[in-house]
Amino acid sequence: MAKLETAKIQPTAPNTEAMEEEMVEEWFDLLPIEKKLIGYSLGLGIFLLAVFVIVFRVLPSM
Repeated sequence: MAKLETAKIQPTAPNTEAMEEEMVEEWFDLLPIEKKLIGYSLGLGIFLLAVFVIVFRVLPSM
């Protein structure tokens, strides 16, 4: 049976410069394809919402 080694955690003060660099590196602009996909999905959602409102609210009352 293999022995599990536990990592020793040493308390250290947080490095604010490193944290700021990580936050800057985490943010990046959307790619053009991502913008297109967001637009298509939003458009499809609004279109389907309109279709469902017409089918389930307007047409049954006719």
